[in-house]
Amino acid sequence: MTDIFLTNDDGYRSAGFVPMLSELSTLGTVTALAPNRERSWIGKGITTKKELRIQPRRRNGFDLLTLNGTPADCVQIGIHNVLAKKPDLVISGINLGENVGHARILSSGTVGAAMEASFYGIPAIASSLSIPRELKKTTNLFHVKNYCLFRNAAKITSKLAGILLKNTFECVDLFCVNIPFDATVDTKISVTKPFQDPYGPLFHQHGSGFIHHVPSFEEKNLHEGTDYNAVCEGNISVTPINLALVSDHSLSFASCILKKEW
Repeated sequence: MTDIFLTNDDGYRSAGFVPMLSELSTLGTVTALAPNRERSWIGKGITTKKELRIQPRRRNGFDLLTLNGTPADCVQIGIHNVLAKKPDLVISGINLGENVGHARILSSGTVGAAMEASFYGIPAIASSLSIPRELKKTTNLFHVKNYCLFRNAAKITSKLAGILLKNTFECVDLFCVNIPFDATVDTKISVTKPFQDPYGPLFHQHGSGFIHHVPSFEEKNLHEGTDYNAVCEGNISVTPINLALVSDHSLSFASCILKKEW
């Protein structure tokens, strides 16, 4: 039997969580452990100096667990303290909005959870749905009535999960998937790399202090072959990420200069 672990960074109430749990249940046994509240923009943060507790819950007919910690905490505790053995696959999502570009990928709690899984050699997917700006403003994305908005994204992620379970991808630690809002399982996929434009200022003056404000995407510098370009063209972006951090080229280049100059 296939064992799948599911988490997210928007919290268990996110309207994308139960549809994802439902679809993955067709592939195997799913253990769902998610933050008990939204923990976006937290990257691969690990909680320290605070006691973490698991609480069982039931949502829309599904049993799941919640944790008063980060997405990466959920993966850590899931792997080492909840599951009897390592899962065959970890899924993180569906994120409420894109995770495209280097800056957002490295800041995302959704991706951070997938990274945590990859350290243990577990295949992982971080799945995100692009949501139109006006819809985000006018729609409660934590209400059960809006599960329907995420069903196609859940089916798409589940389809990719099935492919990962059947294949071994060398040099890929995790997949960052970004899904256009209107995509279906028949939508074209593009295998992409992250675009590298910075996201601009994240903090705005608020009285005598500063407050976080998520900047909007601007459809410019849409370089061919990047994740953001693919989503803007209506394609599902699948970015194969390697966490080696050091390439053979950078190692050789730095070694050549530093050994000569030291």
